[in-house]
Amino acid sequence: MKVVVLCGGKGENLWPISRKNLPKQFSKLVFEKSLFQETVIRLSKFIPFEDVFFVFPDEYKFFVRSQVIEIFGSKAINEIIEPSSRGTLQAIVFSLINFIKSGVDGNEVLVFINSDQLWRGEYFEKLEKFFSLVRDFYFDKILCAVSSNVVKVKDYVKVGEKFEDDFFEFGGLDKSSNFGNLGIYVARFKSLIKMLQSNFGKSVESLYESHELDKQSFEFFINKVKEDILVYDLGVEVLDIDNITDIRNILVEDDNKNNLRGDVIVSNASNSLIFSSKRLIVVSDISDINVIETPDVVYVSGKTPGNKDLINLLEGREELESGVISYRPWGNYTVIDRGPNYQIKKIVVNPGESLSLQLHYHRSEHWVVIKGTAKVTIDDKVLFLRENESTFIPKTAKHRLENPGKIPLEIIEIQIGEYISEDDIVRFSDIYGR
Repeated sequence: MKVVVLCGGKGENLWPISRKNLPKQFSKLVFEKSLFQETVIRLSKFIPFEDVFFVFPDEYKFFVRSQVIEIFGSKAINEIIEPSSRGTLQAIVFSLINFIKSGVDGNEVLVFINSDQLWRGEYFEKLEKFFSLVRDFYFDKILCAVSSNVVKVKDYVKVGEKFEDDFFEFGGLDKSSNFGNLGIYVARFKSLIKMLQSNFGKSVESLYESHELDKQSFEFFINKVKEDILVYDLGVEVLDIDNITDIRNILVEDDNKNNLRGDVIVSNASNSLIFSSKRLIVVSDISDINVIETPDVVYVSGKTPGNKDLINLLEGREELESGVISYRPWGNYTVIDRGPNYQIKKIVVNPGESLSLQLHYHRSEHWVVIKGTAKVTIDDKVLFLRENESTFIPKTAKHRLENPGKIPLEIIEIQIGEYISEDDIVRFSDIYGR
């Protein structure tokens, strides 16, 4: 059995909690760990890591690698990297092409699971039972393991006659002509390929190359093969976090129907979401509003936010594209403060990783180690810095930062110069091929 984790969603309706360059599954503003990390941790209790595959577009590779390392430390990752994000259905098709090339057995059971959903309540025994049932799944059908949410099962899916074990035939839909984003899908490798090819009249390779399925969800395909669907009730509440209203629904409600998160003080407030990531928010004499504070944005809206209109207004703004945390193949950095001629960053370098050998024409840098051990190259000099030690990198000096240790390296970097920008970098060597 192989588990494929789908990591390509964007979550554009969740701005400013998620951004174009920080999709919702990788954001940590709502929880201590991202939804992606929670998915990986959940799977690790049941599935050997070598049997877990991550499919994602090329621009997400920094997120996937860094966030897996944060959980497990250095660990080999089974990556299936798409050239670009083209929707859930194409991500699954691309993973099938990858398995064909690697010679996966046609009877292999494949499990597809989203990385951007919130699981609530006790799930261990129920997931343990589910994986034990599907490990030897031998039907030429697709199994939809649906969540126990009332809206997902009772309002949409009619469970039909019992098929076998705890699997039921699909008995139709109540309020919608389409499946929603139901949860987990299971199919045998060769059966899924056969269904795709017979329904679209093309090989999976031709389907992917033709782009005709771009931006389609897997549920689009599920609706075409309803007679070949089995249903299994996971018995676990699984939530999609698609918009600001969903954020409200996952936070505890106070006596005045406010949903509060973080350092918040309210007086005479009702029916409101007040969300603080860091700073104190004080509200008084308000109702039916959303207030969301992130390190770089404060967003205030009516109770029903109109994010799509906002996205158009924000085109060209840096805050639309990314937040203060940026991920790189070696780790990540957080912008703490910036001004006309300076910028202060916290840089985290994962164990064994290295920044490129580089120079800057327009800025100098001060580095202070706050955790771990740094190996620093400045022109022809190599030195090791430990906690509370520092160094200075002049303009035009070739330099490199490496983490030779076993724990993440954290430094504070102060940049000073007449031009502070990420494009003021000349690279001489880079282990990531940039």
